[in-house]
Amino acid sequence: MPQANTVKPAPRLILQSQLGELARLWPWVEALADEYAIPADTLYAIHLCLEEAISNIVRHGYCGQPDHSICVHCGLDGVRTLVFTVEDQAPPFDPLAPSAAAEAPAPTSIDELQPGGQGIRLLRKFAGTLAYQRLAGGNRLTIGIVLPC
Repeated sequence: MPQANTVKPAPRLILQSQLGELARLWPWVEALADEYAIPADTLYAIHLCLEEAISNIVRHGYCGQPDHSICVHCGLDGVRTLVFTVEDQAPPFDPLAPSAAAEAPAPTSIDELQPGGQGIRLLRKFAGTLAYQRLAGGNRLTIGIVLPC
């Protein structure tokens, strides 16, 4: 019986600085999930981290201005860590700086939960590793997701 012809996902995806571009992210991440046999809970963490990072770049880094690019690269670091590198040309912003996490206090109950301001906290919770690097003309955020055995 012939095997199904599967297309390996490209290691890089270039998005435009529009929130609607997030719709292009999902099929790419799901193809990666198939490629690396990523379970649903890990896939959820990947979706959440990438959505938060990219939507923050669009809304805050580029201030909603279209026609800027955001490059997302995926690669395997060792055997068990999937590394996503997100690069932009927005003004400098280090999401790992202590002042960045202090934007919104953690809610103590569901009644106190307000939309917005939780993205960096979520990144820190769901990513296995996070690293930031200021580039000559932009920013690089590296998100490591540890794959289960």
